[in-house]
Amino acid sequence: MLLSMMLLSGCERMDTPVLEYYPSQVVGDKPAQNLDASCVSDFHEDVDYFPERTQFDWSDQLSVEYAGHFKRVRFRPSVNTGETLDILLVQCGTPVPEHEAATVVVHIPIRRLATGNSAMLGAADELDIVDRLVGIENARTPTVESVRRGIAAGSIQELWGYAHANIEPIMAVRPDVYLSFYSAYPQFNLHPQLQRVGVRALPQADHLEGHPLGRAEWLKFLALLVNREAKANRQFAQVEQEYLHWRNLAAQARQRPAIMAGFPSGRDSFEVFGALNQRAQLLTDAGGDYVLSGLRKHGSLLQVGFEEAYVAGAEAPVWIGVQSGHASLAQMLEITPRAAWFAAARAGQVYVFDKGSIGAWASPAHDNGMTRPHLALAELVQVLHPELLQTSVPSTFLRRLP
Repeated sequence: MLLSMMLLSGCERMDTPVLEYYPSQVVGDKPAQNLDASCVSDFHEDVDYFPERTQFDWSDQLSVEYAGHFKRVRFRPSVNTGETLDILLVQCGTPVPEHEAATVVVHIPIRRLATGNSAMLGAADELDIVDRLVGIENARTPTVESVRRGIAAGSIQELWGYAHANIEPIMAVRPDVYLSFYSAYPQFNLHPQLQRVGVRALPQADHLEGHPLGRAEWLKFLALLVNREAKANRQFAQVEQEYLHWRNLAAQARQRPAIMAGFPSGRDSFEVFGALNQRAQLLTDAGGDYVLSGLRKHGSLLQVGFEEAYVAGAEAPVWIGVQSGHASLAQMLEITPRAAWFAAARAGQVYVFDKGSIGAWASPAHDNGMTRPHLALAELVQVLHPELLQTSVPSTFLRRLP
């Protein structure tokens, strides 16, 4: 803590540590694929070093432009934090182009990645880069097997501090990039502080996207850092196809049930999400109507009064996304008796995204939900409109409280 205060007390930005680059190789004038584990030894200005490219079609917050040897990524948060961040990704072995002082420069492909949010663990596994993962916020919660093996082998360190982490442990693992959980409340965002002490910290704001497929496109963001756009494109195309299939199927439903969501978070408050958030869009695409559709905000975690939540959702026949960890509906009602005021609870139609949980905030939905929204959508369609399905859908993320 003392070190953090000393480092952050000054106004000057510390020098960023030099990266450990991959070995260089002769590339020639027409590379057939991106270099995902090497640098350029024979740079030529007119060569396109990124023949494999991607783009963001669903994301509200990300965009990318390619040049011959660098990529410009722009992050514009969907929430009003007063920030726009430019990120310059430069192929190692090539010169850094001119840029604004505030631009974050990263030489790619990166070798050492750390993250402050478990949502990227599944993405790292899908891109086959868990071997580059050196730090995560909590070593006790991952459900991704390759990540658990890395922890057991000692190659992945625990950073503590959960989503907002601590500065000293992050610096200690010397990441080329640290993906910092992005909050709708600027005072809680750590990336500006980390950048001042020399850590290349980039925001991770998948949870603030307006559409589940926009959230899934953060797989592409990770791929940009390791030059594996082709792999990300293939992965995403399959997810997109499946997601749209289930959305189109749900659109055939004759009725759209009202859906209560969230959970009591205090004596007089309820934790919910904005109607412009990807979580609300998931319910819409599943053929339901979010009872707080008038809450026109992008936030993934909002507080409303208990009375407001009750008036909106008391008669909803289904309750999706209550707090994880309850073994049964009876246990939930014992802990939160007022939940019994809701019709869905009395009817036993209460669901939670904690299937396969191994502890608090430790479930496949946390680790893999970002890149697999098609699975969550299929499960929701089965709950809301079982008459549309010819065969049952296996449960991956969603669990009905018994």
